[in-house]
Amino acid sequence: MNVLLLNGSPAVKSHTKGTLVFVEQEFKRLGHTAKIIDLESFSLPVNDPIYHADAMQSPNEKVREFAQIIADSDLVVLGTPLYHGSFSGLLKCALDNLDGDAFEGKRILLCSNASGPRSAVQASQQLVIVPRTMGGLVHNSVIGTCKSDHTETETAFELTSDEIKNRCQKIVKEMTSSE
Repeated sequence: MNVLLLNGSPAVKSHTKGTLVFVEQEFKRLGHTAKIIDLESFSLPVNDPIYHADAMQSPNEKVREFAQIIADSDLVVLGTPLYHGSFSGLLKCALDNLDGDAFEGKRILLCSNASGPRSAVQASQQLVIVPRTMGGLVHNSVIGTCKSDHTETETAFELTSDEIKNRCQKIVKEMTSSE
């Protein structure tokens, strides 16, 4: 299975990225191909609605590359921080560059991070309708983390909560067991 993990956090040191790194490793541990794309450095433009029907016709090379990466994926993990009660604009901008049915038949896992445990899944709850509208098969369980689930290193935030790690492992197995 080809797994794509999209990091919708613009932060250089990101809790969202720390969780995605752990989830990526879990997919790889089970023998799948997995890759994280940091949307901040991928440099997608603001979408042009002329190409909503076919992103591959966009004159922007990055849009075509992104659309192809999505097309080649079997499972997509959408990772986002909670910003002002919803998912990140960076992630929304990236998804807006895709065809309306870009997730047709693809398994989708939502992963969000917030400052505290009470709001950890709020961004995922706000996001769920987007991949469903794009034809995605959104998994019923989401991964929600908060600051206290991570330990800061010099260069990153590492997911260290055993409870969340166990949840991630369970969800990854669920998503890949019915291939």
